[in-house]
Amino acid sequence: MDQEKLERSAKYTLGVNRGPFLPKAVHGIEDHDAAVFDHVETTRSISLEIKQHTRIQKLRYHWKRFWCCYSFFGIIFLAIFLPIFFLICIPAIAQLIVDHSTLGLIEVEAMQPRPSSIMLSFRSSLKLPIGIPVRIEPFSLDLINRDVPGNNTWAKAYLPQTDVKSSAIIGIKDQHTNLDLKQWLHYINNAIFAANVPLSVKGTIESFFGKLKTHIVIDKDIEQDTFNGFKGFSIKDSTILLPALANGTNLVANVTLPNPSVMTLEVGNTVFDLKSGDLQIGNATINHLILRPGNNSSPIHGILDVRQLISNLDQILSFQAQNLLEGYLNLTTVGKSVTYDGVEVPYYTQALKNVSLTAQVALGELLINTLHNALHGNTTSKQLQLPDF
Repeated sequence: MDQEKLERSAKYTLGVNRGPFLPKAVHGIEDHDAAVFDHVETTRSISLEIKQHTRIQKLRYHWKRFWCCYSFFGIIFLAIFLPIFFLICIPAIAQLIVDHSTLGLIEVEAMQPRPSSIMLSFRSSLKLPIGIPVRIEPFSLDLINRDVPGNNTWAKAYLPQTDVKSSAIIGIKDQHTNLDLKQWLHYINNAIFAANVPLSVKGTIESFFGKLKTHIVIDKDIEQDTFNGFKGFSIKDSTILLPALANGTNLVANVTLPNPSVMTLEVGNTVFDLKSGDLQIGNATINHLILRPGNNSSPIHGILDVRQLISNLDQILSFQAQNLLEGYLNLTTVGKSVTYDGVEVPYYTQALKNVSLTAQVALGELLINTLHNALHGNTTSKQLQLPDF
């Protein structure tokens, strides 16, 4: 009875059926391992160990499960984003590039003045802040007075197609340009009397950044030096002609008109009144006046009103007393009229009427030149082509 109980309990003893122990390896570790694997039964089992997945594996798994949702929302996003990108973002970026670009004025020419037009040329350097190639289609550019409200365009310039690779030269050459006379006169008046008057431009440009087409607005002030009231004006080589020429010319000289700007201004035949203080004592003419950049030296010829000088000698001597003691005369020239090809140029006439230029005429030089020409038969006057007054 006790034996049966022992046998029954032995069935529940841990390891009772594991079989006999394997003998120790006689031929080394490899033989032992081979013997072990010969007695091991390989089975399929479920591992309870938690595996750690990489982020890429997680994303792949997530994509496999929800790719339909991602595709759907991606299409909706592109349908909204692409129009915004091409219609708003690209033009805004292009506009920002133009706003941060640099325009520098190289030269300006206003030639062949007519009562309502000029022949306009200008060159300007355009520099973009980035090196993206840009093609600018032909466009019109308004030349404006920034300080005038409302309609402030004095001319329109029509520029050709230009390819810009970070920088380029843009401009026009000998373009017949109609003028808004009021606005052009305002600009010329400012340019004559001020030291710095910008050339203000405004226009809409159709441009291509590669294949992308966009419209941008150019609205800039191109800085430039201007005439500054012809500061440094001088009269030299003054000579009184004895006797006077047949047309009445009895005064010749050379005048210097400084032009610190990059602008070339063809004015025409320009007549000035000559004054001693407020008293007009004659007139003088510069034939075919062209103001180029730098100091412009031009011959001037005119008529001194001898009767006016004699009848007002006391007034003249009183005004010039201190100057005479210092050896010179103060002579003032005031613009009177401008003609080109025999036709009056009204805007230059009106502008120069406000120009009063005073110069010191050396008495010693005047007397020496007068005596020299009197003794040598007015050699100075023979070098001048003097029109009839």
